[in-house]
Amino acid sequence: MPVEVFVHKMTDHMESARIIQWLVKEGERVHEHQAIMEVETDKAVAELESPASGILKGIRPGAIEGAQVSVGQTLAFIAEPGEEVPALPPLPSESAQTTEAVSAKVAADTTQAEEPGRRVRATPAVRRIARELNVDLRLVRGTGPEGKITEQDVRVLAATRGVAPPDDTVTIVSPEPVEWVDLNTVQRLTGQRMVQSIQAAPQFAMTVSADMTNALQFLEAPAEPATETGESISVTVLLVKIVATTLKHHLRANASFEAGRIKVHKRVNLGVAIGVEEGLIVPVIKEADQKSLVQIARELQIFRQKARQMRFSTDDLSGGTFTISNLGMHGIDQFNAIVNPPQSAVLAVARIAKTPIALPGNTVAVRPMMNLTLTVDHRVVDGVQGARFLAEIKRRLEDPDTFRELKKI
Repeated sequence: MPVEVFVHKMTDHMESARIIQWLVKEGERVHEHQAIMEVETDKAVAELESPASGILKGIRPGAIEGAQVSVGQTLAFIAEPGEEVPALPPLPSESAQTTEAVSAKVAADTTQAEEPGRRVRATPAVRRIARELNVDLRLVRGTGPEGKITEQDVRVLAATRGVAPPDDTVTIVSPEPVEWVDLNTVQRLTGQRMVQSIQAAPQFAMTVSADMTNALQFLEAPAEPATETGESISVTVLLVKIVATTLKHHLRANASFEAGRIKVHKRVNLGVAIGVEEGLIVPVIKEADQKSLVQIARELQIFRQKARQMRFSTDDLSGGTFTISNLGMHGIDQFNAIVNPPQSAVLAVARIAKTPIALPGNTVAVRPMMNLTLTVDHRVVDGVQGARFLAEIKRRLEDPDTFRELKKI
């Protein structure tokens, strides 16, 4: 029986993907889990793997480079030699966004054609602003692409109006040159999700400061490299392990809010935010509580390498139940991260800084301190639950027994 080929849901909010290229031609033999297509998702470029071994057949008409396809939409089949497959209807030649963009351009061109005399290039929105500010667009010098008038051009002229020379000729003041940068797919959709998170989830944050003396002694002790490239255990690796272990005892922090109910996850799949030029990416370490420090370090190293090309497998970015965002390496003292829905919590990690600390006996010592800020969705985690979870992480980071146990793993 033919097996359908389709784009899987790789993140909680993913609805579609854009085909970059087919890696296999129709009629070629493929093996199960072999990469057969590259697609651009809301997070990165990912490789779509073959669901079975056989012959790639019946590629959907229109499923070509640049086509936008929905999650779960059948694109082709994997079948046996000589086996018939159903004929799929063609994909639309244009996405809804493309159609909307074309309509807007036609409307703008039509409006421009109605202007007498000098041809004015401006969108309907800019024309509306010009009417509100009583600005004659024929007097505005456009600084946009191909001389198109921008909103800023209109506002600059409106602000400088009234400073006319004696002969009543109009002096047009052009704004300083600017550069417009379009958001890529990752940046645009990440921004949309964060806005949705802030608007939909009642969030609050709490902070503790952990003494990292014992942790640093553990990290600085001579040890075998964690990876083939010689990377040693880092603060992030240590936090992944400690946070993942702590989550097993604080299940509300390892839950999500979906369809008006709380979904408590039994597995700890910990996402680690990685910042790259194209945006923020959050690959997921599956069952992080069950893995050693060396295993976690190796996975993070692989994720960083993949992030440089923004190419991940369909499994790398899915299934996260909790997220860590570490900006300590950038010198940040403290920050509040935004919950990644539908997850219920995210931990923001700041830098380690030498800080005077009051000790018993009215003495003061300088210790390496690190701020940890937990942001939670109040629908899932209340203040007491969040405080207990954060206090447990602090205790484990400061307890020498934690690191004695880690040396045994």
